[in-house]
Amino acid sequence: MFLCILLIGLQINDYRSRETSSAQDTLTSNQADPVGNQDTEIFAGYTAKTKPAVIVKGTIRPGETFSHALERNKLDSGLESQVIEGLSQVVDFRKCRPGDSFRVSLDDCGGLIRCTYERGPLEIYALEPNEDSKKEFRAFRDSVLLECRLTKLSGIIDSSLFSAFSKIEANSRLTMAFADIFASRLDFNTETRYGDRFDVIVEEYFKDDRFVGYGRIVAAQYKNHCKGFDAYYYEPEGQTRGKYYDSTGREVGTSFLRSPLPFYRVTSKFTKRRLHPILKVYRPHLGVDLAAPIGTRIMAAADGRVGFAGWQKGFGRTVILKHPGGYKTYYGHLSRFAKGIKKGKRVEQKQIIGYVGSSGLSTGPHLDYRIKENGVFKNPFNMKFKPKSRLSGKVLDDYIEKQGEWGQLLENNSAPKTLQIETRKIMGPPDGWLG
Repeated sequence: MFLCILLIGLQINDYRSRETSSAQDTLTSNQADPVGNQDTEIFAGYTAKTKPAVIVKGTIRPGETFSHALERNKLDSGLESQVIEGLSQVVDFRKCRPGDSFRVSLDDCGGLIRCTYERGPLEIYALEPNEDSKKEFRAFRDSVLLECRLTKLSGIIDSSLFSAFSKIEANSRLTMAFADIFASRLDFNTETRYGDRFDVIVEEYFKDDRFVGYGRIVAAQYKNHCKGFDAYYYEPEGQTRGKYYDSTGREVGTSFLRSPLPFYRVTSKFTKRRLHPILKVYRPHLGVDLAAPIGTRIMAAADGRVGFAGWQKGFGRTVILKHPGGYKTYYGHLSRFAKGIKKGKRVEQKQIIGYVGSSGLSTGPHLDYRIKENGVFKNPFNMKFKPKSRLSGKVLDDYIEKQGEWGQLLENNSAPKTLQIETRKIMGPPDGWLG
C-alpha cells in the first residue's frame, strides 16, 4: 500500500507539472476564486465590494428569445436593452438555444453589476463595468473553473467493448476514443473475447460537482486471450502535440488501420471463390464486406492521395486511395463521398472519405474494403504494418521513466479510482477534450 501511494504521488507530481506548463491555468482547490469565475484579478475586487442586492436568473425556453426570457423574469426594459446591447458584442442572440441560462446581478439601486450568459458548461459570456468607469461596460468570453479528476476505470468484456464500457457508466465518446487509440493494433469488432480486460486512466471534468465530460486519455491497456496492448500519451519537450506510444517507445499507430470503420459486422470474408449473392456465380471476393448502417463514416486507412472517386460498375460509388510503398485501398458501395474527395486530393489517415451505402450490386448497406500491395490483392485482416515512428535517445529515456510509472498504476488493481483532483481555469474546451 505504501508503494502504491508513493508511486501515485510521484506520477501525479509529474502529471501536474506537465499540465501547469500548458496555456490553461491550473489552480489548487484552495486557490479557486469562488465568485463568478472572474477573468481578471482587478474585477474580482470590484465585484467583491459591490455585492448584489438582487439576482435575476433564468433559462431560455423552447421558441423563446433572450429578450422574451428577460421580460418573463420582469427585468426593467432599460436594463434589458443594456444587457442585450452589451452582450451582443460577443453573443449572437439569433442562435439562442433552449437551455441557455443567464444571471443578472443588480445593486440596491437597481443598477447592473454583472451579467453572464451560459451556452453550456464550457461557454460563458460576461458583461461587467470597465475598470476605469463603472458607467461603461465591457463584454467578453469568461473563463470557467472546472474540477479535473484523474480517474482509473477498469472493465471485463462480456459481449462487446461498448457493452463493457457502458457497464462502468462510461459514455460512447470515451469508448470510441479508447478504440481509436488501438485502431492500428486491434480490431474491436472481430478480435474481442469473453473475459478480455481493459484499464484506462482518463481526465474527468466536473462543474459544481456535475460531470461535464472526459478529457484526455493519459494511459490505456487491453489484455486479450493472447497478448496485451498498452498506450501512453507522451508529448516530447518542445512539441505542441503528443502521441500514444507503447511500453517500448513505438508509436501505437501504424501506417494502416486495422479497419476503416469504427464498428461493423463481417458479412463476407476474403476468398478466392464465393457465390455472388446477386449474380449467382462463383468468383473471387478479394476483399472483406463490412456491414454497417447507411451513413456510417468511412475513414482513410492510411495517408495517401485519391486515385479515383466515382461510379465503378458493380462496386457503385467507389473511392480508391494510393499510398506510399506500392499500396492501394478500395472502398466500395458508398452512399456518398465526403466533401472535397476527388481525384488528386491528399488525405490523412482517419480522415473521413465517404459514407456506408448500398450502391451498385449490393444486397444491403455495407463497405467492400480491399487492399492491394504491389498489384496483388491481400486479405486486410492478415496484413502486418510497421509503427509510424519510434522514440530514441534521451527522449526515449525520459518516456520510459514516465511510462513505467503509469504502467504500474494500470497494473495495480488496488490503486484508488481517483488518482488526483485539481481545479483548472479554462477558456474553451480543455486540451484533449472528448466530451
